[in-house]
Amino acid sequence: MLQRVLNEAGTAPSIAEVVLCTDSSEVADHARDWGYRVLMTSPACTSGSERIASVADELQGDVIINVQGDQPFVDPDIVESMCTVFRDRTPTPAVVTPVYPLPPEKLVNPDVVKVVIGTRHQALYFSRAQVPYVRGVEPGQWQHHRVHWGHVGMYGYRADVLRGWPDLAPSPLENAEKLEQLRLLENGITIDTYEIVAHARNTLSVDSPTDLERARSLVNE
Repeated sequence: MLQRVLNEAGTAPSIAEVVLCTDSSEVADHARDWGYRVLMTSPACTSGSERIASVADELQGDVIINVQGDQPFVDPDIVESMCTVFRDRTPTPAVVTPVYPLPPEKLVNPDVVKVVIGTRHQALYFSRAQVPYVRGVEPGQWQHHRVHWGHVGMYGYRADVLRGWPDLAPSPLENAEKLEQLRLLENGITIDTYEIVAHARNTLSVDSPTDLERARSLVNE
């Protein structure tokens, strides 16, 4: 699964280098055998963003993209679109992440992260709960009244923002929801969003044995 992620991420035209950040010597040995540079990190890192931030000085480029290893069908078009957002938006965003309209059946799943988006395409909040709440409407009818957005666990950082991660105050919201992006919002750092065309593959993250079986079945389709 990890090899698939590394290989696919590297096919996006704007990506200069794919680097694996890990605290596992076993994982590191595999990645080196596949031909990738590896940066070893502390096992004390609490999130993927914190892990990358801890070695950010060893990474080149103005933008650093965090693609998580639990996304076996990472889409290089989504990675490339993220690079385009950084190039085209003024001022250059601090952080960028992809979103997609949620089907109703995903609203109740706490493993599917929801995001509330403002009028300027910036994230207002991320949650595992069903947000925003549509008052006076049965939850099964919410999709007829507004779009609920899902979040794909990929983040692009301006390099200076990522290097400033150690200076961000601990986030009670991050600790409650177990969502690293809330540390950014709670410290006043904006997160830009962009919409993707979603399907069963590019929105799948492997968070459970059931997800793993689903990924295996998709490989064979």
